[in-house]
Amino acid sequence: METDKSTPVIPLSIPWVRSLIRQRIPPIGLKTKITFLIILIVVGVLLLASYLDYHFAKKDQIDLYLNRDILIAKQIDASIPDRAIREDLPRIEDEVEEWLLSRSFLMEIDVFLFSAKDLEIIVSRSREIHQTSLVLSKDQINRLKKDKDLSSLHDVGEEKWLEVIVPLHLGTKAVGGIRLASSLDEAQSFLNKKRNRAIILTFFSSLVILITLTILFGRLVGNPIQRLVEAMSRAEKGDLEAEAQIQSEDELGKLGRNFNRMLGTIRETHEQNIELIRQVNQFNEELTRRIEAATSELAKRNEELKLLNEALFASQRQLSQSEKLAAVGQATAEVGHHIGTPLNSISGYIQLILQDGKLLPKDQDRLKIIESQLDKIADWVNNLLSFTRQPKPQLKSLDVNDVLEELIHLSEPWFLARNVKLSTHLSPGLPPVLGDSTHIQTLFLNLITNALDAMPQGGVLTIETQQVSPPLSSGDGRWLEISIADTGIGITEESRKRIFDPFFTTKKMGEGTGLGLAICEKIIKEHSGTIKVRSEVGKGSTFSISIPVFEGSELDEQNINPSLGRR
Repeated sequence: METDKSTPVIPLSIPWVRSLIRQRIPPIGLKTKITFLIILIVVGVLLLASYLDYHFAKKDQIDLYLNRDILIAKQIDASIPDRAIREDLPRIEDEVEEWLLSRSFLMEIDVFLFSAKDLEIIVSRSREIHQTSLVLSKDQINRLKKDKDLSSLHDVGEEKWLEVIVPLHLGTKAVGGIRLASSLDEAQSFLNKKRNRAIILTFFSSLVILITLTILFGRLVGNPIQRLVEAMSRAEKGDLEAEAQIQSEDELGKLGRNFNRMLGTIRETHEQNIELIRQVNQFNEELTRRIEAATSELAKRNEELKLLNEALFASQRQLSQSEKLAAVGQATAEVGHHIGTPLNSISGYIQLILQDGKLLPKDQDRLKIIESQLDKIADWVNNLLSFTRQPKPQLKSLDVNDVLEELIHLSEPWFLARNVKLSTHLSPGLPPVLGDSTHIQTLFLNLITNALDAMPQGGVLTIETQQVSPPLSSGDGRWLEISIADTGIGITEESRKRIFDPFFTTKKMGEGTGLGLAICEKIIKEHSGTIKVRSEVGKGSTFSISIPVFEGSELDEQNINPSLGRR
């Protein structure tokens, strides 16, 4: 048994087909739908009536031709004498021939007698060369013997023949039969003409009804509906003044008037809503203005309070640092007085001993170590003295990029020794600033030194300069920003709050005095600038220095006040 391996047909989705039909076929209007529905009903009724008329006419025609053929057959039966049928065959043949010649619709005439076995044809005439055979069943023969007529329709080629068989009487006894076969061409021609007339009548009736319905429906229904739809479309687009102009007193007129009244109610409600929204908007605008005024006043007060707090904090911090510096200055003066003279004496005797050529090389090395340590003590004392007794800066017009490039060139051996990669982004054409080149170099050098100390295993040092907008608290003018960033260990939040305090340091004992950033802050303040720090533990720190640009056209470089840097 073979398995059917044909590919199954996937049924189409009905919703998909409907969607495709809707996309391909434009929507049909109500007027068109009703018109086509009426036409369909009328055409259906006309076709049904025509079919019934054709069917009944066909039946009437067949009955008419059947009665005619039966009448002719009975006339032939009546013309045959009651005696000696076989002896009178020539006259019967002439009679049959005469009927065939006089009646064009007759195709065949057979006269037969009943025999013991079946039947015996005694006369047979036909218009065609090939005559149809006569075959009767026993039941049909019995019907003829009972004096009953037989009739049937036959297709002979492309024609339809009507066959009629009536009993042949000898006296009152049926001894045989007379068969007539007639053509129905005449009847078929009549029926075809009748059918064609019915089709033409149906077509023209449908055309007249279509034209009449189109005109009447357009005037009575289509135009009012179109005006109503147009008014609805205008109302949907926001034109609430639209009206449906329908003057009829029928249902469409009532619908149009009700629509106009409904639109009027919507229009009044819309106007009321617009007025209410206008009042609400006015209230919101007034409330917004009041809130903005109150917020602006509050922000102004908050800003003033913030500035006062910052000024108070700066004053307190400056006072604290001044007290520390005063104490440091006094202590430094005493240290310098009490330590400086002995150190000079010790250093002088060491020089004398070293000049003596009688010392062993081992002793000379030890004396040199002592001399170097004395130099470190002297440097430390000098740093303290420079911090507490640093002279006022001599402000001059200088180029920040030139100062940095010179300092970078001098510091290149440090970068190579500490495996630090330098990345510089110095904006060209920066305007000059007012500053003391020595102090500015000290500022940058301290920040670079701290950055290198924060990257003991190497890293990237980025130096960038650019012109920026002035800080909020500085007023108008132009400013330069110098940022020095490292990828070192970073500074904790707690330490970041104290890094500018004197003697505060995060370095190990003996690696720093804690005065470097305090000196940097002092220098930047003397130049009317600011210094800020951003740091993240493990990722590095960025120190940003902001200095105002000098805007003067003429400058006495020997008599510049630090306050001249801004306007």
